[in-house]
Amino acid sequence: MARFGFVRAWARSQVAVGILFMVLGPVAAGAALLWWPAELFARAPAEWRGFVQPLAALAVLLLGIVIGSRLVLRGQLLLMLVEMRRSLARIDRRLRRGAPMEEAHPDRRDATTRLLPRR
Repeated sequence: MARFGFVRAWARSQVAVGILFMVLGPVAAGAALLWWPAELFARAPAEWRGFVQPLAALAVLLLGIVIGSRLVLRGQLLLMLVEMRRSLARIDRRLRRGAPMEEAHPDRRDATTRLLPRR
């Protein structure tokens, strides 16, 4: 179905980029812990130097997970909406091809009559 091809591709790319963020977040946090440049320590006050590196790693980790999960969620919701529209269109086509309810079943005039008790 090429009608919503751009939306489907956009949603899949959001999911892929979100997964990439979620994978690269911990990798970047580990890199911040292991290979933190020494020049950046000199710019921080002396009492904060022990906390700067772990806080930066934690911030990078949380930022990667939050941004990645939002992108994955948004992409999955778009895919779900496109699939729901496709499914509803198929149901609508099937119902339009069938006979009207009054002609097919004269004793059932609407959908609620089937819920009434039979006599």
